[in-house]
Amino acid sequence: MLCLLSWSLATKTVSAVEFTVTSPSRNHSIRFSLLEGIPHYSVSYQDTVILDRSRLALRIADAPFSDEFVVDATRADAKSGSWVPVAGSKKSYPDTYNENVIELREASGEQRRLDLTFRAYDEGVAFRYTIPEQAELADFVIQSENSEFQFTDDHFVYWDDYPQAKYSKVRISEMGNHAIRPLLVECDSHFVAIAEAGSLEHYAPMMLNRSGKNRLVTRFREGTVSGASPLSTPWRVIMVADKPGNLVENHYLLQNLSAPCALSDTSWIKPGKVWRSNTTTRAAKAIIDYAAANNYQYVHYDAGWYGPERDAKSDPLTVIDDIDMKEVIRYADDHDIGLICYINKIAMSRYDLDKTFRTYQKWGIRGVKMGFVDWQSQADMEFLFSAIKKAAEYQLVVDIHDNFRLTGIERTYPHLLTVEGILGNEERADKGNPPQNVLTTSFARMIGGAGDYTPCYLNGRVVSRSFQLALGVIFYSPLQYLHWYDQVDQYAGKSFPELEFWKEMPTTWDDSKVIDGSIGSYMTVARRKGDSWFVGTIVNEARSLDIPLHFLGQGTFTAKIYAEDPKSKKNVIIESRDVTSGDSLTATMSSGSGHAMWISPASSD
Repeated sequence: MLCLLSWSLATKTVSAVEFTVTSPSRNHSIRFSLLEGIPHYSVSYQDTVILDRSRLALRIADAPFSDEFVVDATRADAKSGSWVPVAGSKKSYPDTYNENVIELREASGEQRRLDLTFRAYDEGVAFRYTIPEQAELADFVIQSENSEFQFTDDHFVYWDDYPQAKYSKVRISEMGNHAIRPLLVECDSHFVAIAEAGSLEHYAPMMLNRSGKNRLVTRFREGTVSGASPLSTPWRVIMVADKPGNLVENHYLLQNLSAPCALSDTSWIKPGKVWRSNTTTRAAKAIIDYAAANNYQYVHYDAGWYGPERDAKSDPLTVIDDIDMKEVIRYADDHDIGLICYINKIAMSRYDLDKTFRTYQKWGIRGVKMGFVDWQSQADMEFLFSAIKKAAEYQLVVDIHDNFRLTGIERTYPHLLTVEGILGNEERADKGNPPQNVLTTSFARMIGGAGDYTPCYLNGRVVSRSFQLALGVIFYSPLQYLHWYDQVDQYAGKSFPELEFWKEMPTTWDDSKVIDGSIGSYMTVARRKGDSWFVGTIVNEARSLDIPLHFLGQGTFTAKIYAEDPKSKKNVIIESRDVTSGDSLTATMSSGSGHAMWISPASSD
């Protein structure tokens, strides 16, 4: 840590200061500087400047901070360790950083205090504001947060302004007025992600506005933030890597910046694979039979099971005539399958949520999928967090659909297994979601953590079934919704032996690696559970890819390969061969297709 200090002996305070906090690997660094009393920071990666001097400010309504600060004191800290997630993409996540807290005070007026905390991890850097407890700011309204991100050039960004929007690759100067997070930026030979981490329970979500040449600035998506001291904002995160896949691998950094698990008992939290049912008793029973035979863990009733989803009079404790809820839950329990039920914000806000979730637990429902979730204001976040905590109280796992994206809070509330905030298979490939966009989403969106992509298999929108198989590995989601538009009667009397890949595929992992990839073009992901690896590859353009197997351990393995049939993308060819870590397998795919492998230790015979 570099500290350059200029002391004012008359006031016993630091009048000019510059600190650099460097990651343990020394790859990432974040530098604080006080320039004419105004706080700034900059970010470097391996001695390359990523963000130049960027201003930091909070605008307090009615009583804004003065234009100049002095430094009262600094505090350094460091941590070296790891932690084990309840449901994760790795068995454990490293959590090692260096930290410096800068205690600022207004140079004039009421001399109110503001602290800035800077952290440097091997995966990236982060900063946040803290308003310490003080009489002058007992209660306040934050009008805006003005954290700048000053890039050194007009770089390409993979831009979206809505959580289920299609991505556009444009220059910073060409993007819309604002973007949502995480935002992926291509900085010459480096890849940069700007993200938000930590609790938003009493804060408004961040968006990124264009503001000046090559510069972005934070703004609240809607409204202001009311608070009382002490208050710490969520973290602003800058991740840098040589390859975009490394940013996806390092998504856990957002969890490192979040509070540890708040639940005393997590034994009831069960990740798994889910199949959505039509809203009848017969349909659910048929899927339960398939699920029990094929290593699925849940069946799901989607919108409509308690009445029209947009009708405020639809009571979430009523059940339509076509569903015998008691019988469905009995049948599911007998087959060790859990039932997840949809409930939207209309019903959650209009009816007694405590009574609703208490009743669901009494009925035997195992989880809820929250729909119509708003992701705009402080009030939206307070409502959503109260619903997440209420679900934990009644041991209901949670999937959040529509507009929410994770900020690492799944560490604090691990029953929140997945969220949407993604343009998934609900949008057709021949319309708004072609393979090129899928291969942008698999990088840009997945930096933020689990994504419920909702792949399907036999639906008419499917172009390549080997592509669909691979999606279960490409898109990490501890609650993995599969067959989204399929119903089980489509499979009656037919054989799809390649679906053993999904049967054997878990949804949480001991290790995950992005083997190779290029944004919008191709991606290969390998994930391990125990001694078995599951590998998925998807492409935009037709290509042959050599997939090195260096991630395998010692010994001989059997690779079961699920490849595109050259005669038809709707067919999958299965072959097996013995491999070792020194081998490389070639995957040949036509445009918009995929390839999957299940690799396990070779049997002794």
